[in-house]
Formats: sequence, C-alpha cells, structure tokens
Amino acid sequence: MGKIWAIVEGKIVVEGEHLPKLGETVYDSRMKEIGIVSSVLGKEARFFIEINPKENVKCKEGDPLYIFEEPSTKR
Repeated sequence: MGKIWAIVEGKIVVEGEHLPKLGETVYDSRMKEIGIVSSVLGKEARFFIEINPKENVKCKEGDPLYIFEEPSTKR
C-alpha cells in the first residue's frame, strides 16, 4: 500500500503506492491490524491515504503498511 508519511492529529497518513478501497483493513509488516482506510487525498499521480488507527497502535514514519486484495473471481 505504501509507507507512513506522517501521523497527524491521531491519523496515520501514508504516501500511496497502491490505491485501496475505503473501509479496507490495513496491516503492518507483522500482519497485525493497524486500522481502517478512511480517505484518499490527492491526484492519481501522487496520493495519500488516511487511516483511522486502532487504539494503542505503535508505528512510526517510514514503516510500510499493507492491505490484502481478494483474488478476482472474474473470468
């Protein structure tokens, strides 16, 4: 998904590499749930993802975060 760019007013801001869906669950590199995607800001060329973190989440700028995409069932 991308790396943490900043933590602002209790929200995690990620500089996006892959566009997530709103409401998707976000994980850290240990596959621990970090929070939920609440908004996507910016243009397609450079966008940021805002995450509402769970309580007592420990992360810092530069940490990579991930989402899991469901396999496509289209043929």
